[in-house]
Amino acid sequence: MTPELEQKVFSALPPGEKLLTGFEVSRSLAFSRGRGGSSSAPDSRRPKVLVGQEKDGDGWTRFISRVFRVFTTDVPAQQRGVSVEGPSLRGERQKNKDSFFGGWDSLAGQFLIAGQPQSKTGVAAVVAVTDVCMRFVYVQYRRVLGGLGEAVELGASFPRDALVWTRRHEPKNEIQFGFSDGSWGTLFVPGDGEFMKHFPGTLGHKDPIP
Repeated sequence: MTPELEQKVFSALPPGEKLLTGFEVSRSLAFSRGRGGSSSAPDSRRPKVLVGQEKDGDGWTRFISRVFRVFTTDVPAQQRGVSVEGPSLRGERQKNKDSFFGGWDSLAGQFLIAGQPQSKTGVAAVVAVTDVCMRFVYVQYRRVLGGLGEAVELGASFPRDALVWTRRHEPKNEIQFGFSDGSWGTLFVPGDGEFMKHFPGTLGHKDPIP
């Protein structure tokens, strides 16, 4: 996380809340080998953020982005998805090393949803790890000129002890997040070398899912 982005995140936190670290996330492109388990959140559940904060050129860049996604099959799921998955499926998902288990109402599901916002302007989704919780912060960036915009918005928060393990997941920069309810999900973490400094206990991709 750049110093400028860190300052934006810090400015959005509630008074007195201390920022310990933070990392950007976005939708995982990891392939799920099982019959389910995709970490791509349904559009109907993804939060709409930074509403009304569009900048010049945002519409054109959104169009280019959509065309690129179609040609690369990088298209978010349209269906509502499963809300809850039973424990009987967990062993199968562990064996397949799937990218997601738990359903969209699980802790992992809510974490993935928060990490895949919808916006008509450029947005960086940051997980701010504070002395109180893990809190999503959405920071505007300028799609055309580059750099950060002015708008910042707080998103969902999670108890710090809800996250019980992390694990690398192929391809590179994909990180799995395991939660106290037995669910897990995968997000893309750019520059995951910095992430590893703050989460040194992260499992390797050859390690089994706990």
